[in-house]
Amino acid sequence: MLKFNFFYSIVFWLAFIPIALLSRLFISKPRIRFPLLLASSSLLLLAIPHFTFINLLALWSISLFAFLIGKQLNDPAASLSPSRRKIFLLLGLILVLAFLAIFKYQIVQDLLLLRRSAKGMTPAVLIRFIGVSYFSFKMIHVLVESYRRKIDRMDLLDYFNYILFFPSFISGPINRYNHFSSQIHAQPGTTTGQDLKMGAERIVHGMFKKFVLVPILFPFILDSQAQNLGELSLAKLLLGLYAYALYFYFDFSGYSDLAIGSARVMGIELPENFNNPFLKRNIRELWANWHMSLTGWLVDYIYWPLVRKLRNRDYFRGHPIFLSNLGMFITFIICGMWHGETTNFLIWGAYHGIGISVLTIYQRKKRAVRSQFVQSYFRSRASGIVGSIVTFNFFAVGLVFFVMDLSKLKIIASSFLARL
Repeated sequence: MLKFNFFYSIVFWLAFIPIALLSRLFISKPRIRFPLLLASSSLLLLAIPHFTFINLLALWSISLFAFLIGKQLNDPAASLSPSRRKIFLLLGLILVLAFLAIFKYQIVQDLLLLRRSAKGMTPAVLIRFIGVSYFSFKMIHVLVESYRRKIDRMDLLDYFNYILFFPSFISGPINRYNHFSSQIHAQPGTTTGQDLKMGAERIVHGMFKKFVLVPILFPFILDSQAQNLGELSLAKLLLGLYAYALYFYFDFSGYSDLAIGSARVMGIELPENFNNPFLKRNIRELWANWHMSLTGWLVDYIYWPLVRKLRNRDYFRGHPIFLSNLGMFITFIICGMWHGETTNFLIWGAYHGIGISVLTIYQRKKRAVRSQFVQSYFRSRASGIVGSIVTFNFFAVGLVFFVMDLSKLKIIASSFLARL
Protein backbone atom coordinates (compact mmCIF):
# COMPACT_ATOMS: atom_id res chain seq x y z
CA MET A 1 0.00 0.00 0.00
CA LEU A 2 1.13 3.55 -0.75
CA LYS A 3 2.75 5.17 2.29
CA PHE A 4 2.97 8.90 3.01
CA ASN A 5 3.29 11.35 5.90
CA PHE A 6 0.25 13.30 7.06
CA PHE A 7 0.20 16.98 6.07
CA TYR A 8 3.69 16.94 4.51
CA SER A 9 2.94 14.97 1.37
CA ILE A 10 1.08 16.02 -1.77
CA VAL A 11 -0.43 12.52 -1.83
CA PHE A 12 -2.01 13.18 1.58
CA TRP A 13 -3.71 16.33 0.31
CA LEU A 14 -4.87 14.55 -2.85
CA ALA A 15 -6.51 11.97 -0.58
CA PHE A 16 -7.81 14.56 1.86
CA ILE A 17 -9.69 16.71 -0.67
CA PRO A 18 -12.24 14.04 -1.78
CA ILE A 19 -12.66 12.89 1.85
CA ALA A 20 -13.43 16.46 2.95
CA LEU A 21 -15.81 16.99 0.02
CA LEU A 22 -17.72 13.77 0.76
CA SER A 23 -17.80 14.57 4.47
CA ARG A 24 -19.46 17.90 3.75
CA LEU A 25 -21.70 16.49 1.01
CA PHE A 26 -23.20 13.92 3.40
CA ILE A 27 -23.17 16.14 6.49
CA SER A 28 -26.96 15.80 6.82
CA LYS A 29 -26.86 12.04 6.22
CA PRO A 30 -25.13 10.48 9.25
CA ARG A 31 -25.81 6.92 8.08
CA ILE A 32 -23.49 7.60 5.16
CA ARG A 33 -21.15 10.17 6.69
CA PHE A 34 -20.15 8.28 9.85
CA PRO A 35 -19.11 5.00 8.15
CA LEU A 36 -17.39 7.09 5.47
CA LEU A 37 -15.36 8.97 8.09
CA LEU A 38 -14.39 5.76 9.84
CA ALA A 39 -13.38 4.01 6.61
CA SER A 40 -11.40 7.07 5.51
CA SER A 41 -9.55 7.31 8.82
CA SER A 42 -8.77 3.58 8.81
CA LEU A 43 -7.39 3.67 5.26
CA LEU A 44 -5.34 6.80 5.91
CA LEU A 45 -3.86 5.29 9.07
CA LEU A 46 -2.68 2.36 6.95
CA ALA A 47 -0.89 4.88 4.74
CA ILE A 48 1.27 6.12 7.64
CA PRO A 49 4.82 4.74 7.36
CA HIS A 50 5.34 1.79 9.75
CA PHE A 51 1.61 1.52 10.49
CA THR A 52 0.48 -1.94 9.42
CA PHE A 53 -2.76 -3.85 9.11
CA ILE A 54 -1.79 -5.67 12.34
CA ASN A 55 -1.54 -2.26 14.05
CA LEU A 56 -5.01 -1.38 12.81
CA LEU A 57 -6.47 -4.66 14.05
CA ALA A 58 -4.84 -4.15 17.45
CA LEU A 59 -6.18 -0.59 17.60
CA TRP A 60 -9.68 -1.72 16.68
CA SER A 61 -9.52 -4.52 19.25
CA ILE A 62 -8.46 -2.43 22.22
CA SER A 63 -10.85 0.34 21.16
CA LEU A 64 -13.73 -2.14 21.10
CA PHE A 65 -12.77 -3.53 24.51
CA ALA A 66 -12.68 -0.04 26.02
CA PHE A 67 -16.00 0.81 24.35
CA LEU A 68 -17.77 -2.27 25.75
CA ILE A 69 -16.57 -1.47 29.26
CA GLY A 70 -17.49 2.20 28.87
CA LYS A 71 -20.92 1.26 27.52
CA GLN A 72 -21.64 -0.78 30.64
CA LEU A 73 -20.30 1.89 32.98
CA ASN A 74 -22.26 4.69 31.31
CA ASP A 75 -25.59 2.84 31.16
CA PRO A 76 -27.73 3.81 34.18
CA ALA A 77 -29.89 0.74 33.53
CA ALA A 78 -26.94 -1.65 33.83
CA SER A 79 -27.28 -3.86 36.91
CA LEU A 80 -23.73 -3.36 38.15
CA SER A 81 -23.03 -2.83 41.83
CA PRO A 82 -20.73 0.06 42.83
CA SER A 83 -17.91 -2.38 43.55
CA ARG A 84 -18.30 -4.09 40.18
CA ARG A 85 -18.35 -0.74 38.43
CA LYS A 86 -15.01 0.07 40.07
CA ILE A 87 -13.63 -3.31 39.01
CA PHE A 88 -14.80 -2.73 35.42
CA LEU A 89 -13.21 0.73 35.39
CA LEU A 90 -9.95 -0.60 36.85
CA LEU A 91 -9.90 -3.43 34.30
CA GLY A 92 -10.33 -1.00 31.41
CA LEU A 93 -7.71 1.40 32.73
CA ILE A 94 -5.18 -1.38 33.33
CA LEU A 95 -5.63 -2.72 29.80
CA VAL A 96 -5.24 0.69 28.15
CA LEU A 97 -2.29 1.70 30.34
CA ALA A 98 -0.62 -1.67 29.71
CA PHE A 99 -1.05 -1.19 25.97
CA LEU A 100 0.42 2.30 26.26
CA ALA A 101 3.37 1.09 28.36
CA ILE A 102 4.18 -1.80 26.02
CA PHE A 103 4.40 0.36 22.92
CA LYS A 104 5.91 3.47 24.51
CA TYR A 105 8.60 2.20 26.86
CA GLN A 106 11.46 -0.01 25.74
CA ILE A 107 12.09 -1.31 29.25
CA VAL A 108 8.59 -2.86 29.27
CA GLN A 109 9.16 -4.50 25.89
CA ASP A 110 12.53 -5.81 27.04
CA LEU A 111 10.92 -7.39 30.11
CA LEU A 112 8.03 -8.92 28.18
CA LEU A 113 10.13 -10.22 25.31
CA LEU A 114 12.98 -11.27 27.63
CA ARG A 115 15.38 -9.26 25.52
CA ARG A 116 18.96 -8.98 26.67
CA SER A 117 21.46 -6.52 25.26
CA ALA A 118 25.01 -7.76 25.75
CA LYS A 119 27.67 -5.17 26.50
CA GLY A 120 28.90 -3.59 23.32
CA MET A 121 25.93 -4.74 21.27
CA THR A 122 23.32 -2.47 19.76
CA PRO A 123 20.31 -2.19 22.11
CA ALA A 124 17.05 -3.74 20.98
CA VAL A 125 14.90 -1.43 18.88
CA LEU A 126 11.64 -0.21 20.40
CA ILE A 127 8.58 -1.59 18.59
CA ARG A 128 6.55 1.58 18.22
CA PHE A 129 2.83 2.08 17.76
CA ILE A 130 2.18 5.44 16.14
CA GLY A 131 -0.35 7.61 17.97
CA VAL A 132 -0.47 5.33 21.03
CA SER A 133 -0.06 8.19 23.53
CA TYR A 134 -2.96 10.14 22.11
CA PHE A 135 -5.54 7.42 21.49
CA SER A 136 -4.74 5.86 24.89
CA PHE A 137 -5.52 9.15 26.63
CA LYS A 138 -8.77 9.37 24.65
CA MET A 139 -9.77 5.89 25.82
CA ILE A 140 -8.92 6.71 29.43
CA HIS A 141 -11.06 9.85 29.13
CA VAL A 142 -14.01 7.82 27.82
CA LEU A 143 -13.65 5.17 30.54
CA VAL A 144 -13.48 7.69 33.38
CA GLU A 145 -16.33 9.84 32.07
CA SER A 146 -18.42 6.69 31.46
CA TYR A 147 -17.82 5.69 35.08
CA ARG A 148 -19.05 9.15 36.07
CA ARG A 149 -21.99 8.64 33.65
CA LYS A 150 -21.20 11.87 31.86
CA ILE A 151 -21.05 10.53 28.30
CA ASP A 152 -24.04 11.97 26.44
CA ARG A 153 -24.26 9.52 23.55
CA MET A 154 -22.31 6.25 23.83
CA ASP A 155 -22.56 5.17 20.21
CA LEU A 156 -20.19 2.69 18.53
CA LEU A 157 -19.67 4.68 15.31
CA ASP A 158 -19.27 7.96 17.19
CA TYR A 159 -16.71 6.34 19.47
CA PHE A 160 -14.63 4.73 16.74
CA ASN A 161 -14.61 7.95 14.73
CA TYR A 162 -13.50 9.77 17.88
CA ILE A 163 -10.59 7.39 18.48
CA LEU A 164 -9.43 7.03 14.85
CA PHE A 165 -10.17 10.54 13.50
CA PHE A 166 -7.14 10.93 11.25
CA PRO A 167 -6.33 14.69 11.48
CA SER A 168 -5.65 14.42 15.23
CA PHE A 169 -4.54 10.78 15.42
CA ILE A 170 -0.76 11.16 15.48
CA SER A 171 -0.19 14.19 17.73
CA GLY A 172 -3.53 15.54 18.85
CA PRO A 173 -5.12 17.82 19.91
CA ILE A 174 -6.66 15.51 22.52
CA ASN A 175 -10.32 16.38 22.14
CA ARG A 176 -13.14 15.22 24.42
CA TYR A 177 -15.72 12.65 23.38
CA ASN A 178 -18.89 14.66 24.06
CA HIS A 179 -17.60 17.63 22.08
CA PHE A 180 -16.56 15.46 19.13
CA SER A 181 -19.87 13.60 19.14
CA SER A 182 -21.81 16.86 19.17
CA GLN A 183 -19.69 18.10 16.25
CA ILE A 184 -20.37 15.16 13.94
CA HIS A 185 -24.06 15.19 14.87
CA ALA A 186 -24.42 18.94 14.33
CA GLN A 187 -27.11 19.90 11.84
CA PRO A 188 -25.92 21.63 8.66
CA GLY A 189 -26.23 25.38 8.83
CA THR A 190 -24.79 28.41 7.12
CA THR A 191 -21.26 27.80 8.38
CA THR A 192 -19.85 26.02 5.32
CA GLY A 193 -18.19 29.14 3.92
CA GLN A 194 -16.84 30.10 7.33
CA ASP A 195 -15.53 26.58 7.96
CA LEU A 196 -13.73 26.50 4.62
CA LYS A 197 -12.28 29.98 5.11
CA MET A 198 -11.10 29.43 8.68
CA GLY A 199 -9.89 25.92 7.94
CA ALA A 200 -7.88 27.05 4.93
CA GLU A 201 -6.34 29.92 6.91
CA ARG A 202 -5.21 27.54 9.67
CA ILE A 203 -3.72 25.18 7.09
CA VAL A 204 -1.77 28.06 5.53
CA HIS A 205 -0.56 29.18 8.98
CA GLY A 206 0.52 25.64 9.78
CA MET A 207 2.35 25.28 6.47
CA PHE A 208 4.17 28.58 7.04
CA LYS A 209 5.32 27.50 10.49
CA LYS A 210 6.37 24.00 9.40
CA PHE A 211 8.02 24.82 6.09
CA VAL A 212 9.35 28.36 6.62
CA LEU A 213 9.96 29.10 10.30
CA VAL A 214 11.00 25.63 11.46
CA PRO A 215 13.76 25.22 8.82
CA ILE A 216 15.11 28.68 9.71
CA LEU A 217 15.43 27.70 13.39
CA PHE A 218 16.64 24.13 12.90
CA PRO A 219 20.36 24.91 12.27
CA PHE A 220 20.55 26.77 15.59
CA ILE A 221 18.97 24.19 17.91
CA LEU A 222 21.26 22.41 20.32
CA ASP A 223 21.28 19.02 18.57
CA SER A 224 22.18 20.59 15.20
CA GLN A 225 25.29 22.37 16.42
CA ALA A 226 28.35 20.61 15.06
CA GLN A 227 30.53 21.70 17.97
CA ASN A 228 31.41 19.08 20.59
CA LEU A 229 29.18 19.38 23.67
CA GLY A 230 32.22 19.70 25.90
CA GLU A 231 33.38 22.74 23.96
CA LEU A 232 30.09 24.65 23.99
CA SER A 233 30.22 28.15 25.43
CA LEU A 234 27.42 29.36 27.68
CA ALA A 235 26.27 31.72 24.92
CA LYS A 236 26.01 28.92 22.36
CA LEU A 237 24.29 26.63 24.84
CA LEU A 238 21.67 29.27 25.59
CA LEU A 239 21.27 30.09 21.89
CA GLY A 240 20.65 26.41 21.21
CA LEU A 241 18.05 26.21 23.97
CA TYR A 242 16.24 29.41 22.95
CA ALA A 243 16.21 28.20 19.34
CA TYR A 244 14.84 24.87 20.57
CA ALA A 245 12.02 26.58 22.47
CA LEU A 246 10.92 28.47 19.35
CA TYR A 247 11.52 25.42 17.16
CA PHE A 248 9.30 23.24 19.37
CA TYR A 249 6.61 25.90 19.43
CA PHE A 250 6.46 26.52 15.68
CA ASP A 251 6.81 22.83 14.85
CA PHE A 252 4.11 21.58 17.21
CA SER A 253 1.74 24.54 16.92
CA GLY A 254 2.17 24.28 13.14
CA TYR A 255 1.13 20.63 13.27
CA SER A 256 -1.83 21.58 15.47
CA ASP A 257 -2.84 24.28 12.98
CA LEU A 258 -2.81 21.70 10.18
CA ALA A 259 -4.87 19.23 12.21
CA ILE A 260 -7.38 21.86 13.37
CA GLY A 261 -7.62 23.41 9.90
CA SER A 262 -8.13 20.07 8.14
CA ALA A 263 -10.84 19.05 10.60
CA ARG A 264 -12.56 22.43 10.23
CA VAL A 265 -12.67 22.03 6.44
CA MET A 266 -14.48 18.75 7.10
CA GLY A 267 -16.96 20.55 9.36
CA ILE A 268 -15.50 19.38 12.70
CA GLU A 269 -13.96 21.71 15.28
CA LEU A 270 -10.99 20.44 17.27
CA PRO A 271 -9.88 22.20 20.47
CA GLU A 272 -7.12 24.78 20.36
CA ASN A 273 -3.71 23.59 21.45
CA PHE A 274 -1.63 26.77 21.76
CA ASN A 275 -2.45 30.35 22.75
CA ASN A 276 0.69 32.50 22.60
CA PRO A 277 2.33 30.64 25.52
CA PHE A 278 5.59 32.63 25.43
CA LEU A 279 3.71 35.88 26.07
CA LYS A 280 2.29 34.68 29.40
CA ARG A 281 3.51 36.26 32.63
CA ASN A 282 4.26 33.11 34.65
CA ILE A 283 4.99 29.43 34.14
CA ARG A 284 1.50 28.32 35.22
CA GLU A 285 -0.09 30.53 32.57
CA LEU A 286 2.43 29.28 30.02
CA TRP A 287 1.43 25.69 30.67
CA ALA A 288 -2.25 26.60 30.58
CA ASN A 289 -1.63 27.81 27.03
CA TRP A 290 0.98 25.30 25.80
CA HIS A 291 -0.28 21.96 24.45
CA MET A 292 -3.54 22.94 26.07
CA SER A 293 -5.37 19.70 25.33
CA LEU A 294 -2.69 17.65 27.11
CA THR A 295 -2.40 20.09 30.01
CA GLY A 296 -6.17 20.04 30.46
CA TRP A 297 -6.20 16.23 30.37
CA LEU A 298 -3.45 15.99 33.00
CA VAL A 299 -5.21 18.49 35.28
CA ASP A 300 -8.58 16.72 34.94
CA TYR A 301 -7.38 13.12 35.29
CA ILE A 302 -4.23 13.36 37.40
CA TYR A 303 -4.13 16.59 39.42
CA TRP A 304 -7.75 16.95 40.54
CA PRO A 305 -8.43 13.28 41.41
CA LEU A 306 -5.22 13.23 43.47
CA VAL A 307 -5.97 16.50 45.28
CA ARG A 308 -9.59 15.52 45.97
CA LYS A 309 -8.45 12.17 47.33
CA LEU A 310 -5.98 13.75 49.77
CA ARG A 311 -7.62 17.00 50.83
CA ASN A 312 -9.92 15.41 53.42
CA ARG A 313 -6.95 14.12 55.39
CA ASP A 314 -6.12 16.19 58.44
CA TYR A 315 -2.59 17.18 57.44
CA PHE A 316 -3.50 18.27 53.92
CA ARG A 317 -6.64 20.05 55.12
CA GLY A 318 -4.37 22.26 57.20
CA HIS A 319 -1.77 22.69 54.43
CA PRO A 320 -3.71 23.41 51.20
CA ILE A 321 -0.73 25.08 49.47
CA PHE A 322 1.47 22.06 50.13
CA LEU A 323 -1.30 19.78 48.81
CA SER A 324 -1.66 21.86 45.64
CA ASN A 325 2.10 21.87 45.09
CA LEU A 326 2.36 18.14 45.73
CA GLY A 327 -0.44 17.46 43.25
CA MET A 328 1.19 19.68 40.64
CA PHE A 329 4.62 18.12 41.21
CA ILE A 330 3.26 14.59 40.73
CA THR A 331 1.28 15.73 37.67
CA PHE A 332 4.42 17.07 36.02
CA ILE A 333 6.41 13.95 36.92
CA ILE A 334 3.74 11.97 35.03
CA CYS A 335 3.91 14.55 32.22
CA GLY A 336 7.65 13.89 32.00
CA MET A 337 7.09 10.12 31.95
CA TRP A 338 4.51 10.56 29.19
CA HIS A 339 7.12 12.30 27.02
CA GLY A 340 9.78 9.63 27.47
CA GLU A 341 11.12 6.82 29.65
CA THR A 342 14.67 8.08 30.30
CA THR A 343 15.64 9.82 33.54
CA ASN A 344 16.10 13.23 31.94
CA PHE A 345 12.35 13.43 31.25
CA LEU A 346 11.63 12.82 34.94
CA ILE A 347 14.08 15.62 35.80
CA TRP A 348 12.37 17.88 33.26
CA GLY A 349 8.97 17.11 34.81
CA ALA A 350 10.31 17.75 38.31
CA TYR A 351 11.87 21.02 37.10
CA HIS A 352 8.49 22.36 36.01
CA GLY A 353 6.70 20.92 39.03
CA ILE A 354 9.12 22.77 41.31
CA GLY A 355 8.81 25.90 39.20
CA ILE A 356 5.03 26.02 39.54
CA SER A 357 5.29 25.21 43.26
CA VAL A 358 7.67 28.14 43.82
CA LEU A 359 5.32 30.36 41.81
CA THR A 360 2.35 29.31 43.97
CA ILE A 361 4.21 30.24 47.16
CA TYR A 362 5.45 33.51 45.62
CA GLN A 363 1.96 34.56 44.54
CA ARG A 364 0.59 33.84 47.99
CA LYS A 365 3.36 35.86 49.62
CA LYS A 366 3.06 38.82 47.28
CA ARG A 367 -0.64 39.23 48.12
CA ALA A 368 0.42 39.88 51.70
CA VAL A 369 2.64 42.83 50.71
CA ARG A 370 1.01 46.01 52.06
CA SER A 371 2.95 48.57 50.06
CA GLN A 372 0.59 50.22 47.53
CA PHE A 373 3.57 51.07 45.36
CA VAL A 374 4.68 47.44 45.17
CA GLN A 375 1.11 46.25 44.59
CA SER A 376 0.68 48.75 41.76
CA TYR A 377 3.86 47.37 40.21
CA PHE A 378 2.52 43.82 40.45
CA ARG A 379 -0.54 44.97 38.47
CA SER A 380 1.42 47.00 35.93
CA ARG A 381 2.28 46.21 32.33
CA ALA A 382 5.98 46.37 33.22
CA SER A 383 5.49 43.54 35.72
CA GLY A 384 3.79 41.49 33.01
CA ILE A 385 6.67 42.07 30.58
CA VAL A 386 9.27 41.13 33.18
CA GLY A 387 7.22 38.05 34.05
CA SER A 388 7.01 36.98 30.41
CA ILE A 389 10.79 37.34 29.97
CA VAL A 390 11.54 35.38 33.14
CA THR A 391 8.98 32.71 32.18
CA PHE A 392 10.38 32.22 28.67
CA ASN A 393 13.90 31.93 30.05
CA PHE A 394 12.77 29.42 32.67
CA PHE A 395 11.04 27.30 30.02
CA ALA A 396 13.88 27.52 27.49
CA VAL A 397 16.66 26.70 29.97
CA GLY A 398 14.66 23.73 31.23
CA LEU A 399 14.70 22.24 27.75
CA VAL A 400 18.26 21.10 28.41
CA PHE A 401 16.68 18.30 30.49
CA PHE A 402 14.20 17.52 27.71
CA VAL A 403 16.60 17.25 24.77
CA MET A 404 19.71 15.87 26.51
CA ASP A 405 19.99 12.47 28.17
CA LEU A 406 22.00 12.04 31.36
CA SER A 407 25.26 11.21 29.57
CA LYS A 408 25.08 14.44 27.56
CA LEU A 409 24.05 16.43 30.62
CA LYS A 410 27.11 15.11 32.46
CA ILE A 411 29.39 16.17 29.59
CA ILE A 412 27.95 19.70 29.61
CA ALA A 413 28.07 19.99 33.41
CA SER A 414 31.64 18.66 33.61
CA SER A 415 32.75 21.06 30.88
CA PHE A 416 31.34 24.12 32.65
CA LEU A 417 32.62 23.04 36.07
CA ALA A 418 36.12 22.56 34.63
CA ARG A 419 36.11 26.15 33.36
CA LEU A 420 35.26 27.63 36.76
